[in-house]
Amino acid sequence: MNPRMMIKRQALSTVWEKRVARTAVLFSALFLMVFLLFSLVLARTGIPLWVLIPLSALAALLVHAFLTRKIRRRKAILARPFPPEWETVLQSEVVFFRALEPEDRQRFRRELQLFLGEKRITGIKLRLDTRTRVLVAASAIIPIFGFPEWEWDQISEVLVYPDRFDDEYAFDGDRRHTLGMVGTGAMNRMMILSRPDLLNGFRDSRDKRNVGFHEFAHLVDKSDGSVDGIPSVGLQRDAIGPWIELVRRKMNEIERGKSDIDAYGLTSEAEFFAVASEYFFERPGILERKHPELYAMLSQVFNQNLSARAAAMAREMQRRPRRLGRNSPCPCGSGLKYKKCCLDR
Repeated sequence: MNPRMMIKRQALSTVWEKRVARTAVLFSALFLMVFLLFSLVLARTGIPLWVLIPLSALAALLVHAFLTRKIRRRKAILARPFPPEWETVLQSEVVFFRALEPEDRQRFRRELQLFLGEKRITGIKLRLDTRTRVLVAASAIIPIFGFPEWEWDQISEVLVYPDRFDDEYAFDGDRRHTLGMVGTGAMNRMMILSRPDLLNGFRDSRDKRNVGFHEFAHLVDKSDGSVDGIPSVGLQRDAIGPWIELVRRKMNEIERGKSDIDAYGLTSEAEFFAVASEYFFERPGILERKHPELYAMLSQVFNQNLSARAAAMAREMQRRPRRLGRNSPCPCGSGLKYKKCCLDR
């Protein structure tokens, strides 16, 4: 591996990693004390301490290894070169990614590697391709990109369906109107996405519709325990009242035909939030111009002010997607040309 790339990856320490490491040390020390006290009791039965003390230390080490296994797994994931085919999908399909500064693009790649390395993405009656997997992960990363330490604990698996589906999860028949959903009950920590609608969401970045953004916005909303359209993750307590009032007014505008926000937002406050989130991430400049108060509140919710990036996103929509050539900068962030770094890996 290129030394410069190794240095960059080794620097990717997170608050989460430090918290896990501290917890592991604390519990290991606690278990060691318990094991030592138990050893003193056993020593009275004749078992020598020179046997019991090393066994206690070994048990504490095993506890520490168990509690830090996710850290080691993440380091192993990030030690792999970033696949060029993933980069091709990002450059050709994800306007949000192309509009980022180089340093932010590198963080986006890191988050993409972690999501694809830790979450299951399963095709139902279809063969998953690289494009679909990368776009599912991009859908997850974009809404929480303003929270570098975000952990997607609310989800473990994404099911990708070959088409829209009905209330019985069937994707044949004439009652297939559902593009995606966040699972509940037996399907808790799962999500379903219609593959054609997922791909269309990224193919057309101007229509303010993206089912991936929509469903992961529901999960952001759910981070406080309920999908109710009040995403307290990014709102201070004193902002919740104004948010509820704003949503009521905006839903009323939709009902009166005085809004360009998708009418599906009238379904409920939770659906309004998800629909508005699609608008926010696809056309932030237009949202800020037409709905400045809503834009400002969503900027707080997602901890992202997309005003400066809106112009770059608009330019990227007009520009032909970049292709990853032999002389392009390597997507791993090493600073070398692609042909001299990860091309042959």
